[in-house]
Amino acid sequence: MAQSVVYADLKFAAGPPSTGPDEDDSPYENVPLGPVTAAPSPGRWTRRWRVPTALLAASLLLLLLLLVAVVALGACYWQVARSLQETSREHMAEQGRLSQDLRAREQSLEQAQLELAWAREELQRAWHEYNITQMELESRNAELGHTQQELAVLQEEMQVVQGKLNTSERTVSSLRACVNTDCCPRGWVLYKSKCLYISVTKKTWQESQKDCAGRSARLLV
Repeated sequence: MAQSVVYADLKFAAGPPSTGPDEDDSPYENVPLGPVTAAPSPGRWTRRWRVPTALLAASLLLLLLLLVAVVALGACYWQVARSLQETSREHMAEQGRLSQDLRAREQSLEQAQLELAWAREELQRAWHEYNITQMELESRNAELGHTQQELAVLQEEMQVVQGKLNTSERTVSSLRACVNTDCCPRGWVLYKSKCLYISVTKKTWQESQKDCAGRSARLLV
């Protein structure tokens, strides 16, 4: 804080010698009454300005502190600016890495979507083939059931034929027995206690009837 000290020295002009005894000791002069026309002398009043040493030291200290503060603020600003630049570079690098990661994820998602679409197509094709196979299986089952029915009918017919074959075998056996025992004329066979003549030549009904009549037999109906 600036302070000013004003020192003023007052110098009085010497007047005429006084005759009175008390005028030497009086600090005041006898000034005659009346207008004063003379201007005061410039040398009579002087002012001296002096700056205190403490104020000067304080000003210098304040200036030094201001300089240190400016330097410190500049260093802080430089550090903050450098930190902001590094942070900006890191942010840009992180943004680039995130962008690459995002692109990779998008490509992976597209690939997954393509694979999913392909899997859906495969599933639909497999389902269609399964339906066709199921229909074919049902048709084959129906055919199998029909074939089993036909097989059952054939088995019944085979049983009938087997029965007829057994009967024929028994007849042949009896005929052989009859031939061996000569129970019928030569060339005749025994069938159910009857002698039968089996012609090996093809003849009409009338010719067969005449042949049977010539053999004293009747045509078998």
